[in-house]
Amino acid sequence: MEESKAKVEINPEFLPFLQGKNANSVDEDVNLSLAMYLFTARKLTLARAAELCGKSLSDFIQMLIDHNIHWAVYTEEHKKQDDETIEFILKEDGKQNESNM
Repeated sequence: MEESKAKVEINPEFLPFLQGKNANSVDEDVNLSLAMYLFTARKLTLARAAELCGKSLSDFIQMLIDHNIHWAVYTEEHKKQDDETIEFILKEDGKQNESNM
């Protein structure tokens, strides 16, 4: 697979923060930052973001946690499904208790 390179001009005011970094580590930091941004912007899935920055899923999740970025999304639809499941289980449990009497 052919590797593509993009030329990015970094604002010189960032350079003091990159002191001692080699080109590979700067590339890794930029790729990780892009993956995190695109994930939080909901342009990439969690798995795809991890893949694009070259991290395992668990490592990428840990990096998100370390940066106080929520990696799991719990929507109203998830809550509705959970409520329906709980209601179903409680009904089934009630039926089990009635048949044991």
